[in-house]
Amino acid sequence: MWIICKRELKGYFYSPQAYILMGFFLLLTGFLFSDFVIRASSPNVQYAMSSWPIIFLFIAPMLTMKLFTEEKKNGTEKLIFSSPVSVEMVVLGKFFSACLVYLIALGFTLIHVIIVFMLGKPDIGIVFSSYLGNILLGFSFLSVGIFASSLTENQIIAGVISFGMLLFFWLADLMQNMFSGVSKEFIKVLSLFEPYAPFQNGIVSLSGIIYYLSFTGIFLFLTIRVIKSRWLQ
Repeated sequence: MWIICKRELKGYFYSPQAYILMGFFLLLTGFLFSDFVIRASSPNVQYAMSSWPIIFLFIAPMLTMKLFTEEKKNGTEKLIFSSPVSVEMVVLGKFFSACLVYLIALGFTLIHVIIVFMLGKPDIGIVFSSYLGNILLGFSFLSVGIFASSLTENQIIAGVISFGMLLFFWLADLMQNMFSGVSKEFIKVLSLFEPYAPFQNGIVSLSGIIYYLSFTGIFLFLTIRVIKSRWLQ
């Protein structure tokens, strides 16, 4: 798994892809930080961080769309899966590589926290919970992206499928007020952004952690099943 992960990391950083996506993410988060915090001279960095998931919603599909489609394009998929490595290890290795790229991007945003401490006295608990919420939500986005990558041989199609699914989960959060009763509760369960709210408010929600880990696990399991079913054909 670690060998697969290192291989994918080299693929990210030996090409402009990781640098462009990370640069785009840092550019937008920096703009929001300057707008919400520096201009207002406010230490409430969580308000700027609350918009990060929307930014990453557009980046995650581009970060994951090549993970399996590239193997099919280059003809290396058969070589990988004929080696003594389980499908589970391959999927997890590729998934963790994308997660590490995301964590590196988040690591650069710690400069925002340092600046906030220079401006005032922020609530370190809220900063921690906001970062934790962004990490868990980001991992959920990436699990959807890797699943979409396993469905097709075309990177563009994989990116479109991934973005469409993430957009649906985002719209599910916005459409909650349009429903009531059982329908509203069902839509609420589908919303990836609903469990994020407590983290933004400084609450490390156990139910939110379980939700995101379960969501991520489900899509990784689906990815494994798709790949295994293709190889059994």
